[in-house]
Amino acid sequence: MNPTRNLHAMPGSRRRGIAAVGGLGTVLIALHLAIAAFGAAALWDWLGGLLAGLFLVVFAAVHVLGGARLGHNLVGRAVSMLARSGVRLGPVALLTVAGRQSGLPRTNPVDVFGEGDHRWIIATHSGNAQWVRNLRAAGRASLGTGPTRTDFTAVELPTDQATRILKDVVAPRLSRPVGGLVLRRTLGLPTQPTTADLARTAATHPVFALTPLP
Repeated sequence: MNPTRNLHAMPGSRRRGIAAVGGLGTVLIALHLAIAAFGAAALWDWLGGLLAGLFLVVFAAVHVLGGARLGHNLVGRAVSMLARSGVRLGPVALLTVAGRQSGLPRTNPVDVFGEGDHRWIIATHSGNAQWVRNLRAAGRASLGTGPTRTDFTAVELPTDQATRILKDVVAPRLSRPVGGLVLRRTLGLPTQPTTADLARTAATHPVFALTPLP
């Protein structure tokens, strides 16, 4: 056995060991950073959800104490501000449509139900709102939350089709403690509506079917 060779081999082994430990340390640091980033994102989502929940509680309280019209007028600006910042407030999104007389873009918070290529705007607060009239006239608009915008065409559904949409996408929400309370107040529906109840509401609260534009 060559002692000199062994003496030269030991430092190399130590160097490889140190390199291995260093590589493991790098992996652990990267893992900790990933966990920290994931935790920060989760915390942000949690805070956003908490803010949205608190907002809906206040919204419901205003509707109960002051009526649907007062609630809509007082909260509309706050809803628009939060939606522009990207905070999700249930079905709320910002509708931008050309004014039927001025031709200028008008932006209002609206309730959008469904997902993907199957979405509907329902005039939950007032069937005679300015945005309803503008959307009827324009037939197209854009929706967005935060910086994301989607262009689409909009077709107002006849009462029988609107009734089916209310039954499928709105009726299941009516029993919810907060969002359901707001919908029951604005749409004038009970927790368990009948088909006649839904048809009566569909006649006064327009439903628009949306088709995304390419």
